[in-house]
Amino acid sequence: MGEIVHALLFDTRSIQRYIYAGNRLKTNIGASYLVDTVFTQELFPVVAEALPDGGIDTDSWQEKLPVEKLQQPQQCVVASNGGGNALLLFSKDVTEETLLQIVRTFTENLLVTRPGLHVGAARGEMNLDPAVFQQDLGKLFQKLKANQNVVFPQVNVPYTGLTLSCEVNGESANYFDAHQQVRPDGGEVRFYSQEVAVKAKAAVKATENLQKKYPDIAASYTFPLEIDRLGQKESENYYSIVHIDGNNMGEKFRGCHTQEERSHLSENVRRKTEGCFGRLLESIDAEYASYRDFLDLVPDAHEEKRRMPIRPIILGGDDVTFVCPAKVAIRYTKRFMEAMMDPDAVPGIDAEAAKRIDCCAGIAIVKTTYPFFRGYELAEQLCDAAKVRMRQTKQEDNAATSWLDFAILHGEQAPTLEQIREQEYNSVRGNMHFGPYQVCHTEGTAPKEHRYDIEQLIEAVHQLQDGCMAHGKAKELRDVLQHGKHDAQRFLLQLDHMNQKLPDIREWDVYAEPENALWSGGRTPYVDAIELMDFIPQGGEGK
Repeated sequence: MGEIVHALLFDTRSIQRYIYAGNRLKTNIGASYLVDTVFTQELFPVVAEALPDGGIDTDSWQEKLPVEKLQQPQQCVVASNGGGNALLLFSKDVTEETLLQIVRTFTENLLVTRPGLHVGAARGEMNLDPAVFQQDLGKLFQKLKANQNVVFPQVNVPYTGLTLSCEVNGESANYFDAHQQVRPDGGEVRFYSQEVAVKAKAAVKATENLQKKYPDIAASYTFPLEIDRLGQKESENYYSIVHIDGNNMGEKFRGCHTQEERSHLSENVRRKTEGCFGRLLESIDAEYASYRDFLDLVPDAHEEKRRMPIRPIILGGDDVTFVCPAKVAIRYTKRFMEAMMDPDAVPGIDAEAAKRIDCCAGIAIVKTTYPFFRGYELAEQLCDAAKVRMRQTKQEDNAATSWLDFAILHGEQAPTLEQIREQEYNSVRGNMHFGPYQVCHTEGTAPKEHRYDIEQLIEAVHQLQDGCMAHGKAKELRDVLQHGKHDAQRFLLQLDHMNQKLPDIREWDVYAEPENALWSGGRTPYVDAIELMDFIPQGGEGK
């Protein structure tokens, strides 16, 4: 039997709702930073103050769990910190009252420093014997989950109906934004909720933190804090919310036999993700001059640096969310996912499970006025749809693959992806949305059937842009695809008579055959290509 120690397990709850509540990019960015730093900035100082001589080790776990320190009196060791959870181990002589006081002080402080953020805690004992440690950790997580079902803390000032409500998140507006930190546009000074004010202030720190991660990029570029500063042209008010999530990460972590292995893998995954995003930023820098043709990145008089047309909101672990102009969303998402799949993209990754990370992505292309939280929910649903396809592919040939899916919202369409596809993409002959699409990187990682490769879609878009058929004829094709086979055959005869043609994609030849008339197996790839004509730059990547 190993030594028995005390343990406190913390988690953050409803993270997505906390981060994406409200339609201001600045507050979303600040909220993400507040979640990411809640334990390092709020919990660890409380523990240090509660123990004599500040007896807490916050960093050693990233290399090796320093269990020998727990044999000393009044000591605490951070066993893990990431993914919205933190596990703290305490030496046996730390009293129950001290542990409860740590939880009490930490959660009370959050009411002021991070209003609106829900956290949970569970207390127990753990055996340091590696053979038993993971079993005890599982029991502690079960206890944390049980607490979540019975404890419902009030973390905001209640809205009584007699106070002004915040226009950003609907909470009680009890903060006067005298210095316009929430809305720095020179407009009317307004009241906001304390939660929104704290998030807006934290956005500045989040930007500073991002600049420290990528100093070479920060030397020449600024990262925007507002959606309308991403680079969309005035007449093109669409931007993209991109959500990317690693595949089978739970399986990879379950393959770890000790806490040290879990911590080491977690740290390597973080470094892999941040390194791949750095690679993406470098590629943007390399092609920045070409953006003048389709983005508006001319700096204002008060801007000293150029604007980077991308802003990460969540970056770390295998969960990534960023926003960018709609015209570069497919390009950036594909490029980032390819880097994640490349085992040599980031040097120094020594955990085998983190060298190549297959992932799935959802790209929601929405107007700047569309509610941000609903846009993010759509991106999540698209990512889930891509994961369903990934699992089907893995079952077929056991290949590890990466997939992305996208949706374009032109107005107040149905709130869920299923409803959007039902209302907008149903035809008498089948489903007009062809995706999800596979992101290929190396030979041997793709299924035998390549018709769903993202490269095929991009090439089809470029051929349509280059005039394989007239622009008006391409728009007519979308209407034709909603009708029966006879209309499709007549359209193909017209194309041939006018010396125009469908995009010449070898893997799509089956759809162009006269007897199939644009459809096969209840699917057609042409609607996606037509819709993306306005959202992929002409002559861009994939040409």
